[in-house]
Amino acid sequence: MPKGIKFFGEGLPYLKPSDFKGKLIAIEGSDGVGRSTQIDLLEEWLQVQGYGVVVTGWTRSNLMRKTIEMAKNGNMLDRMTFSLLYATDFADRLENQILPALRSGFVVLADRYIYTAFARDAARNPDMRWIKDVFGFAPVPDLVCYLRIDVENLIPQVIEAGGMNYWESGMDLHLSDNIFDSFKKYQKILIENYDKMAEEYSFEVLDARRTVQEIQSDLRERIEKAIRGPQGNMATRSLPEVRSARGESSRRASFGEIESRIQSIEKELFQRSGEEAREKLEETVQLTDGILSSRNITSLS
Repeated sequence: MPKGIKFFGEGLPYLKPSDFKGKLIAIEGSDGVGRSTQIDLLEEWLQVQGYGVVVTGWTRSNLMRKTIEMAKNGNMLDRMTFSLLYATDFADRLENQILPALRSGFVVLADRYIYTAFARDAARNPDMRWIKDVFGFAPVPDLVCYLRIDVENLIPQVIEAGGMNYWESGMDLHLSDNIFDSFKKYQKILIENYDKMAEEYSFEVLDARRTVQEIQSDLRERIEKAIRGPQGNMATRSLPEVRSARGESSRRASFGEIESRIQSIEKELFQRSGEEAREKLEETVQLTDGILSSRNITSLS
């Protein structure tokens, strides 16, 4: 079997699997479990390592985002319309975001993937053959991290984040007249569906009841293994504190600034001889050598 991208079904026949050198990593989990927070931190961390990163998320297609928002606000989506709108959203993001990034050797972080569609559709119709066929063009991720949480621990997080809405509570399924009770029943069904898929598709299951920092460290360890692969080509670093990537990123100078700094010190060296200026130049070169030696963003070729 050729190396490179793989698909859930027949895929897209005009693509060559070997053309895609990047890594596709999906973060899945219940509504309100904290995926977006973790992905923001992962994006910063990977960029600090020198990797190009593209973040894509459910209903973020430029083509379909407003349409889906309008349809959901009307609370009138039937099961098939619901599924097809999300499939179109995914297809647009795949063509315009995911595939170009993978072709260029970037790391793609997906805030939800097609497994979300599977979990939601299974809650509305046990026959999954149709929806799986619809998403047969989707690439298989290199890694799926499933942030697992039970309903009892999920509810306080959702309330703190702003409360429950119609669709996250599965109100269209008429599980209860009360949005709180409906949320509990619907999210329990989704968690059961995710648990089944975790076995079927070999998800990496992470305990999402822990602190943000603990979850982040766990995610980084698993992602590092997925990216590094057998050649060990990811930068070796001890995992920093969860918030430290932001500080490190802000300290990085642009290549132009670095070169200007070195030129200024070189001028100073010629203007006034002395060991102090020489040591200053040598220190600056050592600090920036790694950056200047890799002007292009690191790719996963």
